[in-house]
Amino acid sequence: MRLHWHSLRRTALLVLSVTLAALVVGTPTAAPADLQDATLTCSDGTNLDLALDAASVMQLTDAVNAMALNPAGDPPLSCGVVNAPLLPSTASASSQTGSAGNPTQDYAVGGGKAPNLGCFGGYPPVSFGLSAHVRNDGPADTASGTFNVGSPATNFGCKGHFNSKVDCLVVAGTAAHLTAHVTQATGQFAGLDNTEIDVWVQDFGTPSALMPDMIDDGNTKGPCLQGEDAQGDPTAPDQPVTNGNINVHDAM
Repeated sequence: MRLHWHSLRRTALLVLSVTLAALVVGTPTAAPADLQDATLTCSDGTNLDLALDAASVMQLTDAVNAMALNPAGDPPLSCGVVNAPLLPSTASASSQTGSAGNPTQDYAVGGGKAPNLGCFGGYPPVSFGLSAHVRNDGPADTASGTFNVGSPATNFGCKGHFNSKVDCLVVAGTAAHLTAHVTQATGQFAGLDNTEIDVWVQDFGTPSALMPDMIDDGNTKGPCLQGEDAQGDPTAPDQPVTNGNINVHDAM
């Protein structure tokens, strides 16, 4: 069984992702920002100690709340953010949303609903939950985390769910590409059990931003490899996230 998607201007979106990453690299650093300790914990065992500015803490919290409002997987992935008072400035922070503070961890966290995540043909958007992270100075294939889609609860149209474990993550600015191994799959996703998938996400800001965050997933042959959709095109973040939010953080 293969995942199926409706392609929406993939080439333009991939160019946009690369352009955004280039802009981030070329953006001069702003004055040092006040940072605060924050801890991201998730039901899959994630426990990340971070140093983030206030805006980044808010963005991460929004993404975690979106995950709670759209449970995905069995058991569903859940995360929480605990933050401490502001710390004295210790590092420069970029004015770009995806890179303020946190000099060690790259991550992509969020939840919501999106169409065509394994169910095609006009089905309503299906829920997803994502938590992926890797040390900025470490190999991409040392990443860990979880990507879940669907729910064992009765869903209208697209029935079933899958759970997967992240095994690779590459973050560039506000875009992220990850791969994951499916450990459990039911219903319309049953054919994905024990296969490798890839996921692209694009963070366009808070839920009130003019453009929604984007996501898509596809089939791939192994960790860190670019995947393909049902048409044989490269997987690209071309499905809008509804009722949710994704926070991509590049530690630079």
